[in-house]
Amino acid sequence: PNMSSQRVLVCLCGLVTLILPVLATFRGIEGNYCLQRGRGDECCRGRIDECSVPILGTMCYCDVFCNRTNSDDCCPDYWEVCLGLEPIRPTRPPEDLKSCYHNGKYYSFGETAMINCNKCKCSLSSNYPAQTEFLCETNRCIIEDDLINAVNAAQLGWSASNYSKFYGKTLNDGLLYKTGTLEPEVSVKRMFPIQKNYDPSSIPRSFDSRTKWPGKIQAVMDQGWCGSSWAFSTVSLASDRLAIQSEGNEILHLSPQNLLSCNNRGQRGCEGGYLDRAWNHFRKYGVVEERCYPYLSGYTGTIESCQIPHRANTFQLECDGQRIQMNKKDDIHYAQPAYRISENANDIMHEIMTSGPVQATVRVHHDLFLYKNGIYHPSNMSPTDRTSYHSVRIIGWGEEYINDYPEKYWLIANSWGEDWGENGFFRVRRGTGVIDVEKFVIAVWMESLQSKRQ
Repeated sequence: PNMSSQRVLVCLCGLVTLILPVLATFRGIEGNYCLQRGRGDECCRGRIDECSVPILGTMCYCDVFCNRTNSDDCCPDYWEVCLGLEPIRPTRPPEDLKSCYHNGKYYSFGETAMINCNKCKCSLSSNYPAQTEFLCETNRCIIEDDLINAVNAAQLGWSASNYSKFYGKTLNDGLLYKTGTLEPEVSVKRMFPIQKNYDPSSIPRSFDSRTKWPGKIQAVMDQGWCGSSWAFSTVSLASDRLAIQSEGNEILHLSPQNLLSCNNRGQRGCEGGYLDRAWNHFRKYGVVEERCYPYLSGYTGTIESCQIPHRANTFQLECDGQRIQMNKKDDIHYAQPAYRISENANDIMHEIMTSGPVQATVRVHHDLFLYKNGIYHPSNMSPTDRTSYHSVRIIGWGEEYINDYPEKYWLIANSWGEDWGENGFFRVRRGTGVIDVEKFVIAVWMESLQSKRQ
């Protein structure tokens, strides 16, 4: 055969040295080349220049000369077809790794992350498929830096703060689970307030129930993530009034969980309740102490089952770690019918200074969650006007000069823990109808165990 000077078979002592190729020009190109040539197995065993196949505008070979180190002109499937070797597929260079950049941080393609209260994901752009986007949910969050900064810059007489316990929570969650009082029904709103006779000049410019009745006013509690303000404000007010009426003989912490779990008819548990139904239940079935019926719903998000049978006179509860036999006469505390105070600020103040704190229904705006100190009124700076009803205790009032002008306020005990606001309290403008604070105010007299035994 006519052998090209460039294709030389190296023979040594009758032994053909087999050397697998290290690098080939055509390696990695897929297709059948040697397999489709017309001379069958003759090319693999021979030294025939005509055993060539067109490829990429030139020729590649399928003869025995390919079995040498320098095999740049061999067809890509020679070793598989002629030598029966597994094809060596070249490693393709990896595609460019797609990523997203958001607020100074890179996120890999497909990665998810929580940004405050919104779930985000690095995804392909719907408009530009070759690009990525960091796509996030659009929930309004309780904590929003823009709102905090706007309130503080406006110098409204109160300041806002970032509360870590609210971070990552949606505003919807806050309005549902950090409030929890349902708007009174029309028939309840028509309830006539009691008539008061007093000298308006007897009302001081400031008053704090904690000062007049030291040790008898309930501390601020935390309802957790359960819309149970209807139960918390009710039992806290009942505890205040019972301690005041009994002249300190019955200073008790009554159980919000008892009311929440057992007053379930017509109520919505952790999604809200009616105050009038809470007081009716309190009057008919009563409530035990917190130490015997501890609060759990703020952590579980459920109302739990009622542990006190309505019809049985005796029952057992675990009080301070010890199982105790109890009876309804000596261990349950009852309320008398609740009564309404008029919207007149003087009437409300007179009731507080003579009988103790009162219960009020307020409208919670977005920015109230951010309140740190000062005399609150809505900033109207939130992009949403969604609100929710909440019930609290008014324990006093006062005045404070802001920009050389006396600002009157109510002193209110909230149920969001002592790490919120002014040690759990907040002050709100008085006598202006702000957040409906004077619109529906309730008071009550309790039945003390001492009077029952007499």
